[in-house]
Amino acid sequence: MLLLLSTVPAQALACDSQGGYVQDANLYYELGSSTLTSSGRQTLEMVAAQAKGCEVLVIVSGHVDASELESNPGLSQARIDDVRTQLLAKGFAEDDFIVRDRKFDSPARPTGPGVREPLNRRAGLVFVVF
Repeated sequence: MLLLLSTVPAQALACDSQGGYVQDANLYYELGSSTLTSSGRQTLEMVAAQAKGCEVLVIVSGHVDASELESNPGLSQARIDDVRTQLLAKGFAEDDFIVRDRKFDSPARPTGPGVREPLNRRAGLVFVVF
């Protein structure tokens, strides 16, 4: 049984031996930064709290917008490291993680070269809860 977060009330999400759920979120960053925005921090807190104590697989992907790609080539990896560090501090295990440095390979909103797009400055986060 696979449930999407958006279709299940938060209070209903719990570790369940009958199945699990997938929950995903985009965590946003300011231009050139590897520090989450306040809304990104809130989203991370909520998602992490709902999966805490469950058997999980955590998939983190780092993304940049077209303007950041050449000026800061390590930024997407820094965003991955930021999310992973915060989740490790919340008790998730290193073995729970799969990471993917996507850079500008998978923009949320495709743009031309050098274009600043806030939706592309993100870390993608997926929790697969067993």
